Amino acid sequence: MMFLALMILFLAACGNSEDEKQGETENQNNASTQEESGSKTEEDSTASAEEVSFEVNQAPKDQGDLEVALEGDIHVANKGVSVKGTTNLLPESRLILIINSEDGVLIGTSDQTLVKENGEFELESSLPEKVEGVVHIEVKFEPANQSEEIKNHYLNELSGSFVRNYTDSGETYQKASFQKTVTLDEGEQTFAITEPSWDIPDNYGEAAVWMEPEIEKQEDYVVVKLNSNIIDGTFIQARAHIPNYITSGIQGYSYINPDGSAVLYIEDPEKDSRIKNLTEYEIIITMDPSHSNNGSLVTEAYGESGQNLAGDYVDTENDSKVIRQTLTVTVDE
Repeated sequence: MMFLALMILFLAACGNSEDEKQGETENQNNASTQEESGSKTEEDSTASAEEVSFEVNQAPKDQGDLEVALEGDIHVANKGVSVKGTTNLLPESRLILIINSEDGVLIGTSDQTLVKENGEFELESSLPEKVEGVVHIEVKFEPANQSEEIKNHYLNELSGSFVRNYTDSGETYQKASFQKTVTLDEGEQTFAITEPSWDIPDNYGEAAVWMEPEIEKQEDYVVVKLNSNIIDGTFIQARAHIPNYITSGIQGYSYINPDGSAVLYIEDPEKDSRIKNLTEYEIIITMDPSHSNNGSLVTEAYGESGQNLAGDYVDTENDSKVIRQTLTVTVDE
């Protein structure tokens, strides 16, 4: 009996020992599982954080500087224009896309957007199906047409190569602008938004005005490429003169660039079936300070009636002085 009792106690002790070992093993397994789960959660969290930090672009270091920077691409395809880019303009700055045609006024082809916190922006527009030929694309920022905070930061304080002058209600303002002229065709076109490079003449803005025009033929247009010392934002015109023909519709206009240059497009008279036996014609380039499209900056430089103008190309028109130069174009046989 004593021996039987000892055996029972021994077996019970072994059973408890096995249960304890099994419990310890299960606890270790649970702890290991929890550690692995916790480690995996931390890894997932770290990976997620890395993904987020990768996707969110940082704001430009020079964000808010008065020297404006723009970069990106303009894509033209299937009568659509899209713009994607970045800028150092302050967030909430309003950018505008403007598209104009040499063949007439376009309605409903503009777009606008606000700059994001990271400096990115996107713009897009569609052109009417009938639009062909040369179109002028502009992405611009006008401090005068912003919220009060943005306006107060930038108004009349802009600097850099993107800055141009423009006139509104007779007053001259600054804008940051990128402009591109394209000829629409069947294919896709992509253009980079790059910083302009201006070659400013030494006597830029002087009252003694000079102009150096060149004429090229481009598709259905006569293109006048002009260099001058005329100040930025000045309105300038060019028209064809053909004896015995009314040519008021054969003309083009533009605004002077920051280095005195300009490009004007005129319908090619040689392509006009109404004009017969054309052997030569004249292109007359005119800059009139008193024109309504000129602002205070132009009239301050040249006089409200052009009275300050000097140089070889000064002419008189309706009691005002203007700059006028005539070029003769010979028609190829």
